[in-house]
Amino acid sequence: MRPNGVHLHYGLQPGHQHGGELEHPLFGLLAAVQASGSIQRAATSLGASYRHVWGALKRWESELGRPLVTWTQGHPAQLTPHAKQLLARERLLRARHAPQIAALRAELERLFEQAAGDESLTLVLPATAEPALALLRDTAATRHGLHLALQAAASLDALRALVEGRVAAAAFALPEHSADTPFAAAHAALAAGRQVPAVVLRRTLGLMAPASALPGGIAALTEVGLRFAGRPADSSADAVWRQLCRQAGISPPQPEVVEPTHEAAAVAVAGGLADVGFGSEAAAAAAGLAFRPLAHDRLLVVLAADAAPEPALQALQAALADPGWHQALSALPGIEPLEAATA
Repeated sequence: MRPNGVHLHYGLQPGHQHGGELEHPLFGLLAAVQASGSIQRAATSLGASYRHVWGALKRWESELGRPLVTWTQGHPAQLTPHAKQLLARERLLRARHAPQIAALRAELERLFEQAAGDESLTLVLPATAEPALALLRDTAATRHGLHLALQAAASLDALRALVEGRVAAAAFALPEHSADTPFAAAHAALAAGRQVPAVVLRRTLGLMAPASALPGGIAALTEVGLRFAGRPADSSADAVWRQLCRQAGISPPQPEVVEPTHEAAAVAVAGGLADVGFGSEAAAAAAGLAFRPLAHDRLLVVLAADAAPEPALQALQAALADPGWHQALSALPGIEPLEAATA
C-alpha cells in the first residue's frame, strides 16, 4: 500500500504547546489506549465516546492494513506490537526534532503578534536544547517583552560562535573538566575574560533506563548485547561520558543510536530502541525512566563582554535574574543554580 503524504497544519487556539508537541489523531488514540488499558477510559481521557474511539481505531486498522489493538471482554485493551513500535518511533521522531519544532512554533507566534501590532524586542540566542532554556524563553516573553528566539545549536557550536565574536550571547553546556575534550580550546578562550557568564546551572547526568534494567554502574555496560543510546561528539554529555569511561578503564560502548538531545536519548530508551542511555536527570524523569547519577556538567548563558548594551540584551539579563524563572527551574530535577563566577 502506498502511504498518503503527510501534511502539517497549524492553527491559532487558546493555550500553548511546548517542545516537540504535535497532534495527530492516530497517535493520540494509541497513547490514550496504552496509558489507560481500556477503550472506555481512553475515550473519557480524549473527551470522546466509546463508539467514536472504537470506530476510529477500526478505520485506522483498515487504512494501515494491520491490527492496532487487541481486546477481549474482561481483559485490558492492549496495543499490538506493531502499534507499540509505531507509537515509540513517532515519539522519538518528535523528540529528535523538538528544538526545531519549538523554534518554528515560537517564530510563527511572533509573526502573528507582529501582525497584531506587537512591537516587543527580539533576540536570537544560539542555544543547546534544554528545558531550562524553554522556561527562560517563556519568562522573557511574558514578563520582559522579549521574544527570545532559541536557535538550535550543538553546545560546541554555540560556544565557538560566542568566543569567535559571531554572536553577542549564547547558551551551551560545558563539561566541568574540559581538558582533553573537544571543548578545551573554546573553554580556554571563554576563561580568558572576553565573555561574561550571566547564569550558570549545574546539571546532573547519569544512566537512564527502565527501573527493572537500570545498570549498577558503567562497568555493567560491557555486558554483551546491551544497547546504548549515545550523544553527538559536539555535546557536553558525550565529553563527560567519555571521561567517565576512561576513569572506569573501559572503552565507550558502540552506540545503538546517537540522539541529538538528552530528551531524544531518553525517549529512545523508553521506546525500547536502546537499553540504556546517558543523559540528564530531567530528561530521564520526563520519559518515565529510572536514573543513576554519575556526574555533572554546567549549563551557561554567556554574554560577550564588549556587546553593546542594546535593549534586547538588557531584557535578557532581566529575564535571567527574574525570580519567576528561578522558581520554575526548581521544578526540573537535577538542575542547581551556581554563582556565575564558578564558570
